[in-house]
Amino acid sequence: MQMFKSAAILAGGKSTRMGFDKQLLEAGGRTVVEQLIVQLKARFADVLVTSPTPQLYAASQVRVIQDVYRDSGPLAGIHAALLHAQSRWVFITACDMPYLELPYIDFMIQRLHGADYGACVTEVHGRLQPFHAFYSRDALPLLDTHLQRGHCSVTRFLREIKALVIPEEEAAPLVPGWRAFLNLNTPQEYARFRGETHGSG
Repeated sequence: MQMFKSAAILAGGKSTRMGFDKQLLEAGGRTVVEQLIVQLKARFADVLVTSPTPQLYAASQVRVIQDVYRDSGPLAGIHAALLHAQSRWVFITACDMPYLELPYIDFMIQRLHGADYGACVTEVHGRLQPFHAFYSRDALPLLDTHLQRGHCSVTRFLREIKALVIPEEEAAPLVPGWRAFLNLNTPQEYARFRGETHGSG
């Protein structure tokens, strides 16, 4: 099995705070997901989207998968991505995270070569960032156990596996303004994001 072939965009959330399906978030005349797909294809040969609405991606030439554990949040999306991945390591982001930092992705890949971890995440201001991160298929057994027991916290899972945690001082030069970890949860955050991208869309 290859090491770094697969990347996944989690797009199965309920979007309760946003008020509409976050798979439809737009910027620059295209959805955020479409832009993420294009960028990820520059680094990964296999791009997956976890979504309950595969018809949205009919023209995107990506594999669309669904959660095995329904209504179990992002941890279930990570599980589905690892289950269907074509490589040991899977890069994970979400449909409401509009920024990718490809140089930082490359940096994480370099750090993981020959390493034995269950995940690679970044710590910013004392908090682990569970997305714009890598997860290993080696973590699937523990992930299954968590979900079977109804434990859906990604942070709790990360605390229990052997994760490579990149401290913020190492990440900062490659992640301007920490924008890679920005996620759009509310209409106000979305409006601010669209304003910062010149109101396009």
